Amino acid sequence: MAAIILQCILSLGFFLACVCVNAAGKSNGLTMELIHVDSPASPLYPGNISYEEEIQRLIDRSIARAQHLHYTLASLGNNNVSQTIINPLDIRPKLEFHPYGSYLVQVGIGTFDAPFPARSFNTYYLYTDTGSTLTWALCEDCLKPGNKCFQTKEPPFPNSKSKSYVALCCNQNPFCKTGQCTGPYCSQHDEYMGGTVVNSILSAEDFNFLSSSGQPLMIPGVVFGCAYDARKISFGRLEEFKVAGILGLGYAPISFPLQQSYQTGKVFSMCLTRRREIQTYLRFGKDVPTPPGGLRVTKLVLFKDIPYYYVNLLGISVHGQQLLIDPNVFAVRNQGTSGGCFMDNGSSFTFLIRPAFNAVVQFLGMYFMRFPRFLRGGRPLGPPFEFCYKWMTPLPPLPTLTFHFENADLVINPEDLFIKSNAAQQGNYLLCLAFIADDARTILGSVHQSNYLFIYDLNQKLLKFAPEDCSKNS
Repeated sequence: MAAIILQCILSLGFFLACVCVNAAGKSNGLTMELIHVDSPASPLYPGNISYEEEIQRLIDRSIARAQHLHYTLASLGNNNVSQTIINPLDIRPKLEFHPYGSYLVQVGIGTFDAPFPARSFNTYYLYTDTGSTLTWALCEDCLKPGNKCFQTKEPPFPNSKSKSYVALCCNQNPFCKTGQCTGPYCSQHDEYMGGTVVNSILSAEDFNFLSSSGQPLMIPGVVFGCAYDARKISFGRLEEFKVAGILGLGYAPISFPLQQSYQTGKVFSMCLTRRREIQTYLRFGKDVPTPPGGLRVTKLVLFKDIPYYYVNLLGISVHGQQLLIDPNVFAVRNQGTSGGCFMDNGSSFTFLIRPAFNAVVQFLGMYFMRFPRFLRGGRPLGPPFEFCYKWMTPLPPLPTLTFHFENADLVINPEDLFIKSNAAQQGNYLLCLAFIADDARTILGSVHQSNYLFIYDLNQKLLKFAPEDCSKNS
């Protein structure tokens, strides 16, 4: 079906009228390069850092992300926000606010006069976020008196100079909630922990994505937030101010995969890897691959006004033995605002609900008792990792862990289940379980989605996945 977008026509700064624009067409494919924030291709590339420094960066992002997610869900559920922030994370100093993700995409926005062969759009890096619904970028109106910008290396998007930019009419657009207006225009107000506020004008604009042919693919009329006031927000002191906003992949009509259904078919896939130098891809519609070995399928549990992709987690096995964990521990409650388990590409490490975490640790403690060269103790990679062992070479065989979803199993291999420290301490090395205990819910992070192709089928409300070598153009 044609996607109908109501837009405001602007002329000489005055509001004139509203019109309908049909973005028609049948489902096509779209592929974007996914850039890990620490990869050499990233604008945030930290250089030749040590393994321990790399892990610490992932920890810092995961902590900030978990605090952000808990705050957001507590706010949606009208819960006591202070009770949802998990205690182990409070050990570390408060981080600058950069909880949005581990992967970037590069997009072209707008239409400008440019002599050939220069491109007629401005290029920006956006975080991809399965926990955000609105795609937004910082715009030039943040420079006006009374508004605030966050620091960026490139100037904010000059929306007034773009030939294709159109602000959306207040209360006359399906994406505009009643009363959600700034003057004649539809607006969005988002609040986050720490007093962070982002105010945007909902707008339609041409977005350009690099296609498989190497040429830009232009998608007209993408609805996004033109952020004109961003307070107490920073993408982090380590991020060097090179990211301009977010590509929203969460569950809501305004999110990119749903609003652009003619291009995406309401289906997208990701294949992630822990090897930061490996190029991976975010694919939509007909570009989503079908693995020859078939797919495991579990249902997505989706809620109105909740952007996250929940799955029914029923149990956990370690080394082939299912642990005695009450399934109610994993249950989602209060219409998605408490408990449950959801997939999240913004967090690096997995946060496991405390009773399940304790059961995993208890089993692993008994498992490692067979190996006298394994000694419990040490937290070499930061306070969040509670279960660590000192060991001397050779390393004994390590177990796998299986998440039992409804009708589908996700197997975590030892190289992703554990973090090994390369730094010797008195002849010993250190091995830590790469899970962080959480008192509120389970969040399955990108490290434990590695080397799987995940397909989010929002038509059928299904999560499909299969083991995959993500280095092979998946």
